[in-house]
Amino acid sequence: MDRDTPLILPEYILGYSECLERLGFNPNEISSRIGIDFQQFRRDPHPLSINQTTRMLVACYDLFKMPYLGLAMGKQMRLTVHGMAGVSAMAQPTYAECLHAASRLCEKAFPPMAMEYFETSNTVGLRIIECLSLAPVSHFFVESIVVNFYNILHFLLGDEYEPEYIAFKHPEPSYLNIYQRYFNCKLRFNADHYEFVVSKQLAQRELLLANKGIARMAEQDFLKSLPNINLNYLPKKLRLVLIQSVGAFPSLETAARKLGMSGRTLRRQLNNLGTNFQNELDLLRREFAINYLTKSDKCITEIALMLGFCDSSAFSKAFKKWTGESPREFKKKHALDGYRTFVDDGVDEHLHESEGARS
Repeated sequence: MDRDTPLILPEYILGYSECLERLGFNPNEISSRIGIDFQQFRRDPHPLSINQTTRMLVACYDLFKMPYLGLAMGKQMRLTVHGMAGVSAMAQPTYAECLHAASRLCEKAFPPMAMEYFETSNTVGLRIIECLSLAPVSHFFVESIVVNFYNILHFLLGDEYEPEYIAFKHPEPSYLNIYQRYFNCKLRFNADHYEFVVSKQLAQRELLLANKGIARMAEQDFLKSLPNINLNYLPKKLRLVLIQSVGAFPSLETAARKLGMSGRTLRRQLNNLGTNFQNELDLLRREFAINYLTKSDKCITEIALMLGFCDSSAFSKAFKKWTGESPREFKKKHALDGYRTFVDDGVDEHLHESEGARS
């Protein structure tokens, strides 16, 4: 799986288009600017690749000048956009089991991201991990997902309940006041992970929609409806193992053990999917290298060592093979531009206009 593989389910693309319309934007203008005829897409829905989807969203940012677009669209996203996966999650017995189901189904519903369910002595949460690069609009997906989860929590348990905290890996944005309008809970920025966390007491609450039979049948229907590519998610699981080992990447045999199989089985299954261990490792190294070169002030030697290369020369040779440019040339051209800087002027006014358009 890569950025050109059709992975993004049409339900999400249609959901984005409906959100834009509810925010007050003209669908015809949107279609002409982003190159997707939504009327035709509704007649013939099909999965889109990450590259197609990110191009669409970059065009939306350029058109609307809303740096908080992910928050706005996540707030507008209907719960039904998740289809049978959403029904299965929301029909679980408790909120903790709802989060657990969401983490399990996410890897198939939205392959570029993984959600890890975790517990501490006092909390339960989901950790959101980007498995396939969604740059330059990673913020959009995280913001829209987290706002949607926030809405689902209130839908299932009531508006009086709040998460323990929500954590974001990115720095505190210039539009923090917008975040505070969308979330009435503690927010953390510059965190190690994107996380949505609730108290263990809240997580143990029973859900009014609980029905194990419906949950089971909905999950079965969801799995039957998925394209085969979304079910063949072994490369994604491998990438998750590799992501969690950045700085000390495991060997094929070690990675296979973490995945509960032999090295021979992992090699064979990857080969059947048209890839191999080295290719998946190089794809991840390339993404991390680009991220470090564009978003950090780390020197090239430091990046090389962090990505498991013996020296900067070996890293430079590999990077030029991946991109056609040396790391130094790439950094000079793209430095500090990994995430597009959008116009912040009039953010508050635009928010009021958007909210007025949908009321």
